[in-house]
Amino acid sequence: MSNLKIVIPSHKRHDRVFAKKLVNSPIICVAESQAEIYRQYNPECEIVTHPDAIVGLVPKRNWIARYFGDVMMLDDDVHVVKSLFCEKGESGVIRDPDKVTGIIESLYELACMLDIHLFGFTSRISPVMYDEWGYYSLSKMITGCSYGVRYNKNVWWNEELRLKEDFWISCYMKYKERRILTDLRYNFAQKSTFVNSGGLAAFRNQEEERRSILFIKKHFGDSINMKGATNNGKDKTKQLVEYNITCKFKF
Repeated sequence: MSNLKIVIPSHKRHDRVFAKKLVNSPIICVAESQAEIYRQYNPECEIVTHPDAIVGLVPKRNWIARYFGDVMMLDDDVHVVKSLFCEKGESGVIRDPDKVTGIIESLYELACMLDIHLFGFTSRISPVMYDEWGYYSLSKMITGCSYGVRYNKNVWWNEELRLKEDFWISCYMKYKERRILTDLRYNFAQKSTFVNSGGLAAFRNQEEERRSILFIKKHFGDSINMKGATNNGKDKTKQLVEYNITCKFKF
């Protein structure tokens, strides 16, 4: 039987935990003071609480990793999984909890076999971006809404950050262990982050994005670069170019 737990970190979204419908036996992790209302709205889920002194997603991830050990974390606003290797004319949408749970478990098992401690899924959103000869990676970044860890001394998020913690942990584990495991076949899609109240909505703004980027660049230096615009001068993610970064280590 697998040791992996699928955990949904959540904050003030008791009525909008979309990710619980995607997987079998999800655990919702919330502050103690929010436990009662989460139980009322999510009676089918196990609710695990952390102290109210744990404030923000980054401290919450540190707590979850220490508490559960082997864990896949899904953001509460993840509402669908998309296969990037679907046939022409197919949507690639996967909502069957058995299938999604199987996808997660398979990646975890591979991480165990390879002794890798950070694993996750791609941020690519379209089948045209899929490489049928490179459907796993040991060097690409994970995406923040759907990734897991096998806890050890190197699994650590810097709590001075409020945003881009997925970028931090990817860089940190590349530096410490030289590899992370990314499944490039599947994308876990979120509801629109910038308009969904609760979660990180209270912290997310352009100034905080900028501060987080400069903080990461301070620690990882020239390996962090600003992402350029597309050929038509517009950024693919529809955010300001100055707030998008890429990572390229020399090893």
